[in-house]
Amino acid sequence: MTLKLSISGARGIVGESLTPDVLESVLRAYANFVSKGKILLGRDTRPSGEAIKNFVAGYLMLTGFDVVDCGLLPTPTLALCVKHSEACGGIAITASHNPPEWNALKLFDSNGLYLPMEFWSGISEHGDKVEFADYEHVGKLSRCEDCVEKHIEKVLGLPYVDVDAIRAREFFVAYDGVGGVAPKAVLELLSKFGAKVVAVGTAMDGVFLHDPEPKPENLSQLSELVRTVDADIGFATDPDGDRLTLVDEKGVPLSEELTLVLAAWQFLENERSDIVVNLSTSTLIDWLSGKFGVRVHRAPVGEFWVSKKMLELGAKIGGEGNGGVIVLDVHPVRDSLTAVALILSLLARTGKRLSEIVLSLPRMFMVKSKVTFSGDFKKVCNEIVKRFPHKTENFDDGVWLGFENGFLHVRQSNTEPVVRIIAESTEESEAERIVFEAKKIVEKHSRS
Repeated sequence: MTLKLSISGARGIVGESLTPDVLESVLRAYANFVSKGKILLGRDTRPSGEAIKNFVAGYLMLTGFDVVDCGLLPTPTLALCVKHSEACGGIAITASHNPPEWNALKLFDSNGLYLPMEFWSGISEHGDKVEFADYEHVGKLSRCEDCVEKHIEKVLGLPYVDVDAIRAREFFVAYDGVGGVAPKAVLELLSKFGAKVVAVGTAMDGVFLHDPEPKPENLSQLSELVRTVDADIGFATDPDGDRLTLVDEKGVPLSEELTLVLAAWQFLENERSDIVVNLSTSTLIDWLSGKFGVRVHRAPVGEFWVSKKMLELGAKIGGEGNGGVIVLDVHPVRDSLTAVALILSLLARTGKRLSEIVLSLPRMFMVKSKVTFSGDFKKVCNEIVKRFPHKTENFDDGVWLGFENGFLHVRQSNTEPVVRIIAESTEESEAERIVFEAKKIVEKHSRS
């Protein structure tokens, strides 16, 4: 079964594991979990999005909620509009980086924060029955047309985004929107910065140009575009616009781990704050924290956990090493628009090329792998701990082992039926060896 219920939402293959019955059970629980009021809806460009949106809207109105249809909208834009309105919640209909046959419901509370794991683990408890409205109290449907403008206005007003310096630099940007929902917002933001832009994947039609996850191996077209037009930088977003990956001016796709490092660098030059990241995030963020004299705090993978810890600690900057940047002054989820603005501000302020800034960072090598898994994961964790000598350990999300020059993180995915294996080291061969040996352990227990 490909259905996943987690802090990342209810996610599955449409018609196979994500069915009307599943949608109804999630919505029933949600209707009982949030206070009655107004719910904002947004969706990405997947072919199933319109049908699922109509199903969701109808169900919510029949249970007495007013619904605001925000149309095609990046997930972070929806989160911002929920946070800065009187809405009691929001639902983004998107499966993020998954292939087009997948879709999902991402659920927000009134603060624009994803719902806690307690909600997902107790769905039957929350949703045994629901009160449907009588004919006089069925919710009303309205539409919002200016959500993107509100998001851009918020980003442009951040004190650590230097709009004038960016405009003075006159950037030439190459952009890959992959056919997702982010192009309208990203292109409008770049226009506000006075950037010249050449772009692919901007049709917002759900026809993904390539594997939609914004990872270096999927950005060959953007890399070629940067080289062909001699752009200053390349930006790539995922289908729902919460993650950003970079290509430097030479056409070299950068590790998605660098997005958060560079965005946080610009933030910390202007304002001191501790940083919260997930356990899989590169230790380059620790180097950055040492540079500015702030602390790094680690949370389980999933932006809910990162945002939760940011709110608890009062940390204003955080995110995940998958290209996700969270700035609480905007909202508590990953946001590619904020990341674009911070990184262009960093380049404008320093006057350097992207490749020059990257060369100034310590050299670390991260290797990632995954294994389809159906065995006893506790046995995996126990054997991993015994197999690898380590200095520190953390069991908040699978097993994380800290070494002298890196780490190993082995965990079950929130979004796919797989175990993810991530290792980082100052030596690429060492990271590869660690992942190879850890993968053998995972595969052994998956067969048992």
